Amino acid sequence: MSGYTYGNPAGDYQSTYATGNPAYPVYPPPPIPMYVNNQSFASPYGMPTPQMPSYENYLAPSYGGNQTSGNPYGYGHGNDYQSLPPPGGQISSPMLNQPPQQYGDFGNSQYQQPYPQATASSLSGGLYPNIQSPATQSNYAGGATAPSYQPQQQPFYPEEQPSISLASLEHYQGTIFPVSNFNIDADCQALVQAMKGAGTNERALIDIIVNRSNAQRQQIKHQYKSMYGIDLVQQISGETSGNFKETISALFDTPANFDAWSIHQALTASKEGTLREILLTRTNSEIRGIVESYKRTFNKDLEKEISKHVRGTDFKRILISAVQANRDELSPQQIQQARQMGIESVIDRNRALQDADALYKAGAGKIGTDEKTFNAIFAQRNYYQLRAIFEEYQKKHRKDIAKVIQSEFSGDIKDAYLVLITCIRDRPSFFAERIHKAVARLGTNDSTLIRVIVTRSEIDLVQIKERYQQMYKRSLTQDVSGDTSGDYKRILLSIIK
Repeated sequence: MSGYTYGNPAGDYQSTYATGNPAYPVYPPPPIPMYVNNQSFASPYGMPTPQMPSYENYLAPSYGGNQTSGNPYGYGHGNDYQSLPPPGGQISSPMLNQPPQQYGDFGNSQYQQPYPQATASSLSGGLYPNIQSPATQSNYAGGATAPSYQPQQQPFYPEEQPSISLASLEHYQGTIFPVSNFNIDADCQALVQAMKGAGTNERALIDIIVNRSNAQRQQIKHQYKSMYGIDLVQQISGETSGNFKETISALFDTPANFDAWSIHQALTASKEGTLREILLTRTNSEIRGIVESYKRTFNKDLEKEISKHVRGTDFKRILISAVQANRDELSPQQIQQARQMGIESVIDRNRALQDADALYKAGAGKIGTDEKTFNAIFAQRNYYQLRAIFEEYQKKHRKDIAKVIQSEFSGDIKDAYLVLITCIRDRPSFFAERIHKAVARLGTNDSTLIRVIVTRSEIDLVQIKERYQQMYKRSLTQDVSGDTSGDYKRILLSIIK
């Protein structure tokens, strides 16, 4: 066990999904059967439950987890970024000056290269994706199992993740939604029935757990202890093992607690890619939650831990800037305005041009590099404004910002800036590449695989699946299925849907 402290003394979360997110589809209430061993639970969404063979006969497809195309992105190691697969695996060019399209109004449709050439435009809809994600080396070489941890007990319920709200602005979708007519007592009864007697009905656990939102799982966890005087996650951990247990634990933890634990592991093991993945892609409120959870769990200040463990002055600075949670973000009023009038209505083009000139003077326009200017702009501007800055830079100085970064920086700080650029231009494509690196190498990087699938499950996993197919000519389901087995496979595939 990793020593991840179980229990959360601070109950500072407020409300859960209340009456539900109107962006989510409304499904009829599910039947709540009582389980016996090996009896599967009916889909709570009123749609067919994916057919899952029995544990004994669950055969992986003939393809292997490593039979995938080569990695076209290759962060780090000083290599140049190659182009995406040839036409057929690419996403079509954006339609400029058109109304928002399905999944395409915030950058989804423009992905041509890992770092596409920015083209200036005056959009009324939007090509500006929001935040999220980075890339890195395999965190656990040789296919070692992710370090074990226990999610923190959370007696109060978190509000909807800001990333979910922003994903709806971008027309991104998760695969997990809050179930309508949520019956918490029936779920608790079904869970206790699944673990009653000799053996555990793992399929019943999976069917309930992956078909509830994270906020609903927090309620189940609290109600279960109220009803039975037993900690649900500790009980499940005693009934399960390995990566299956790790995945269930991650699903039952709050996003802030899970991110804080992942950062702690990354700092301990010098996994810079995980630090980029989390700290450079979360919203201000999510970062504040991570910082608070880190302090509460490990009794340490995250900023001081970064200063202590992270190597490289410039990389350290961008991470410390990130944990200040002070990025200029869109207000709720601006988000509503962007929905009604298009993202261009909340972009300051004059300021974007000024920042583009400042980046040029700090890099390509001088001998040497003014790293502080790059840090200030990349760490403070909101992601839509940064996209406009990249466009203005390309328009005036005739060079793509990603190539500027590659020529001006090296090592971890170069990868950090490229992570931001990639996510600003097409966030789901980055996560698709992240998962591919986790399954394509010799030995699965289970910690990355679990973390990305779980943390994106309510935000943009639908688009990640689409990008994966386009980029690698294979489905995400195929590659995850070929690289995992047993209940671990079943729960990941149930999340991916």
